[in-house]
Amino acid sequence: MRSWTWRGISIVLALLALPALAVIPSANKIAKAVADTNETSGRGGALLLEVQLRVSEKEGPPAATGVIATHPTGLARMELKSAQGFIERHLLQSDEYQASRNGRLLEDTELHPFLPPVFLLQASSGEALTAALRSYGVSEYDVVLGRMADRDCYVFGGRVVGSPEGEETLLPSLWVDVETYEPLRIVRDDGVEYRLGPPTLFDSIRVPSWVEIVEPSGLRARLEVTRVAPASAPAASFQRDWLTTPAVARPDAERPGPTAAVPETLR
Repeated sequence: MRSWTWRGISIVLALLALPALAVIPSANKIAKAVADTNETSGRGGALLLEVQLRVSEKEGPPAATGVIATHPTGLARMELKSAQGFIERHLLQSDEYQASRNGRLLEDTELHPFLPPVFLLQASSGEALTAALRSYGVSEYDVVLGRMADRDCYVFGGRVVGSPEGEETLLPSLWVDVETYEPLRIVRDDGVEYRLGPPTLFDSIRVPSWVEIVEPSGLRARLEVTRVAPASAPAASFQRDWLTTPAVARPDAERPGPTAAVPETLR
């Protein structure tokens, strides 16, 4: 009886020793805090992001350069011009991902999902964020604690799921810092991860300085952000037929300005 008493006391003491962080705020409260961070970062509207793509941490010139156009309603598109001369276009409509190369649609087995769901960093209200998470396949009301490197995180969607073989797979999820509420990691339902670099201020807009793409196959790539500007981006700019529309070269002198509409050819 005495051993059971001491065991009970030990359990109570262990529970009391847990950090205050173990008490997780409601999912709605966290979503609102994340949305507030998005809004104060100036990224609540449609954006253009100029990027450089590097694959497998190779030194030297980037593998491709391009532009991402993203809209907070769950739409994003990216055009990449490779160093080898071909053009890839990537389109993301909520959780539906499609891509083309030189106008030819790519099969799922051919494409690499280099386009991150930037729109999750743009929702400017808690309701908008939960809706965006839901449309992306993340369980928006399931929030647990997680740790990424030395950062404590709130994880929308849960961390991992086990298999009969004992393997663990990351669940579709959004990881945000518990102190700053900045997004740190996004995981797709197929295990592809987007790891977000430290925020950098581009004029009045703060976005991650880079996004690392990690595929379950082991392939790693990085999108480095070089310029950000607000844009006029109607939903019609994110239609499937854009993937197969012939690209028209645009001189550098016609490079889109801060308030330009989404161009048909993204350099």
